[in-house]
Amino acid sequence: MVLGDYIYVIGGWNETKGIHEDVFFAPLTSEGTFGDWQDTTAPLPLKLQHHMVAIHKGAFYVFGGDNGFWDGSEVSSRILRAVPNQQGDITEWVDVGELPEPLTIHAVTSLNNQLYILGGSNTFRPNNTTVIDKVFTATIAANGTVGDFQELAPFPTPIGWVTATTVDNRIFAVSGTAQFRPSELLDQVWVADVQVDKTLSPFEPVGKITARQRHATVLVDRTLVAIAGGATNKVLSTVEAATVDDQGNLGSWTELPPLPESRYAHAAFVHNGYIYVSGGFIKYGSNETSTQIFRLPFEQG
Repeated sequence: MVLGDYIYVIGGWNETKGIHEDVFFAPLTSEGTFGDWQDTTAPLPLKLQHHMVAIHKGAFYVFGGDNGFWDGSEVSSRILRAVPNQQGDITEWVDVGELPEPLTIHAVTSLNNQLYILGGSNTFRPNNTTVIDKVFTATIAANGTVGDFQELAPFPTPIGWVTATTVDNRIFAVSGTAQFRPSELLDQVWVADVQVDKTLSPFEPVGKITARQRHATVLVDRTLVAIAGGATNKVLSTVEAATVDDQGNLGSWTELPPLPESRYAHAAFVHNGYIYVSGGFIKYGSNETSTQIFRLPFEQG
């Protein structure tokens, strides 16, 4: 994630530590490169992977996540908030609300002060992981706390590892899986409109894309960019873009230059006209994770 002139890595998994609570940050230079990485003063209060992170009014919000893939693993319902100081450091994480139920492998997006949470699972265990179709909304108050969640109309299918991106008052959901194991990857893009009362219209399909999960989607101006992910039989390196016009219609997907290597479960962000992709797994059947960061200049066509 990027906030101001700093990049952050918040929790996750790596080969050395497994699931961890560490938070790292580094300055972004004017040339778009990174300075030295540092540990924040305050790590997360618990070890997390598959959590979602959102930024709102200069603060990080961490939603849910889990502590591992084993029979006794637990999924979190906590919502954590932190505000970096002027030097980029985080000195405290505070609980500011609670999800309506424990959630992992879900998606989070927002419009103004309103949060929307799509799908996910209440468990993350080898023989007990069921993807759900629930959609929730809640309001972020002026003091940074998150209010009670309201359950909205369900997603058209159970969905996990989907991405959700807001453009104007429309939420675009890209691909994902309808089943955890075996995966049932979906090649759909759906859209829902945010209503005046902050509820959503029913999600409807508006296009197709290569089926995948554990991908990343970023927004550059009005263009959605879907980056790599895990397909049915291989890990992708493709990068595809589709623009949302002024009427909210999604255009066709076109291919951008691919990543130098295949990636899934990676992170991506946009800063000063560049798309950055960091970390992730390289191939199926391996726990090898990457420390590399790639950068792609993005110019509107």
